[in-house]
Amino acid sequence: MNEKLRNGLVLLVILLAVSVPFISSGYSEIEKAETASLHLDAAMHYQAAALRLPWRPDLYELAGHHFYYAEEYAEADVAYQKTFNRRALSPDGWVAWGDVIYLSGDSARAAEIWVQGLEQPNVSENLYSRLANAYQENKDYSRAAQYLRLYVNDHPEDASAHYRLGLLLTLSNPNEALPHLISASQLDPQFDPVAQTLRTALNLSAISETPSQEKVVIGRGLGLVNEWEFAQVIFEEAVELDENNAEAWAWLGEANQQSGSEEALTYLDRALNLDPNSSVVRGLRGLYFQRVGNHRESLFEYQAAAKLEPENPVWYISIGEEFSKLGDLIRAMEAYQYTTVLEPDSAEYWRLLAGFCAQNNANVRDVGIPAAQTAVTLEPDEPLSLDVLGWLLVLDGRYPEAERILMDALVRNSQLASAHYHLGLLYLQTDDRPSMFDHLVKARDLGSAEAEALLKVYFP
Repeated sequence: MNEKLRNGLVLLVILLAVSVPFISSGYSEIEKAETASLHLDAAMHYQAAALRLPWRPDLYELAGHHFYYAEEYAEADVAYQKTFNRRALSPDGWVAWGDVIYLSGDSARAAEIWVQGLEQPNVSENLYSRLANAYQENKDYSRAAQYLRLYVNDHPEDASAHYRLGLLLTLSNPNEALPHLISASQLDPQFDPVAQTLRTALNLSAISETPSQEKVVIGRGLGLVNEWEFAQVIFEEAVELDENNAEAWAWLGEANQQSGSEEALTYLDRALNLDPNSSVVRGLRGLYFQRVGNHRESLFEYQAAAKLEPENPVWYISIGEEFSKLGDLIRAMEAYQYTTVLEPDSAEYWRLLAGFCAQNNANVRDVGIPAAQTAVTLEPDEPLSLDVLGWLLVLDGRYPEAERILMDALVRNSQLASAHYHLGLLYLQTDDRPSMFDHLVKARDLGSAEAEALLKVYFP
């Protein structure tokens, strides 16, 4: 046999003797990874397999996925980087690589990776939503809308995406925002209330007298649906368009307080200096002081607002609330009662008066119960009115009647936590502990903190 051929065969045998067990162990590591019960173990096995099977760079990506699931983000980053170096990242791999970087706190680098992922031949549409989130967090709302629009094009049935895109477009193109908000409400009824609120705001903004006021109207709508991040942006644009728009400054103060900014009072003070005779300015200042616990200053602002709009019952409710917090229950009740003079056909104000009496256990029989009865007469099927009437009857010791009324409230709304809680109070007074326990548990499960506290006292 030719010496060179013989030497080659010897080398081949030696190589096979060394490599076959090595390769075999690689496939064994894959089997171990596939059956591992812990993500971290699976990641380690895939990583070991990738070292033994260099023609399988996808194994590094699988290791990265399991490091990701195990919340070992630094290790996942390394694994995805190795996959990238071998030009083997899948479309989902690009998404996941950016995710682990984002979760590690480096949103800028995550965005760079996702953008790079868009340059690949095959693209995951999830990159669009990731980039939309990243740019929104960085206050780059136009680019956020750009990428979210691409995502919506691929996911036309995603109601949440339509809603988010509608919000983003209220900042730059209100006319384009409306169709997406409507689509969101049509795809998912939970978006209908907020979509209708924003639709009304957008329609009203179109007939505003000035560009600055147009922004204020849109911003108010965003605030009503608790989208204060976007509202703040809109109010900032409003004051840039007109630095003398007092309401815009006041609403900017409100948005800043909602976001926890220390500049809120500065903006509210500027609004007051511009127009001390604006009920909106006074009302928002009252709300600010109420939240920070300065009830005397809040009362002063609400009283100023009431002088400017003496026929608006909302100001008197706020006045009553502040008098109550200051301990002056007589003047508080007078304020609540005055709202029923202004709006005698509104069940809501009679119910608020009744609720005040119940909450403070004041004038229950001669003011509270008649007020609740009036509310029920005006709206016989409203469970909230029945609930407050039942509560007052419990306080007045009229237990059989109270039980009937509260049960009636639950017939109309079985998920009304307050009615379950008030039945729990009734059964406490009548020493029916099993029924008390049942209704307090239901109230607690429906979110009643009072019921939870009472359960801890009587059923520790």
